[in-house]
Amino acid sequence: MIIDKLSNAKLYDNLHPRVKKALDFLLENDLEALEVGTYHVEENNVFVMIQEYETKLPEECRYESHYRYTDIQYVIKGQERMGYTHIENAKVVEEYTDKDLMFLEANGDNFTVHEGSFAIFTPEDAHRPGMCVDQPQPIRKAVVKVLCD
Repeated sequence: MIIDKLSNAKLYDNLHPRVKKALDFLLENDLEALEVGTYHVEENNVFVMIQEYETKLPEECRYESHYRYTDIQYVIKGQERMGYTHIENAKVVEEYTDKDLMFLEANGDNFTVHEGSFAIFTPEDAHRPGMCVDQPQPIRKAVVKVLCD
């Protein structure tokens, strides 16, 4: 798991070529102007989902992880608390292999992702996005799915 400001994205250019493509997309596009929806950067290998929603109370959010894709979750507007633990510390409770998604039971550490910052979660990282910082609030976020095979 990595958390950083988008202004430091170039530090991660050598992490994986597709992670670089994903971060470059976030740097080079006016994310506030993009419509809510999905944008393919490299077919199904790298795609960006622009989302708007209201953050939730922690008890309304679940841990998740993915089989194949790395998530880059970038907060465009607002702030969001997220949880993290290594997947070996979690128990799978629901699996949707066709959607590259599993839900987990876990306890982990919480942190805040502020406007202009991102978190990177690999398939080994159980993460719990969508939590409010104090009270539920509107958020605009880009979730980039990166296939790192």
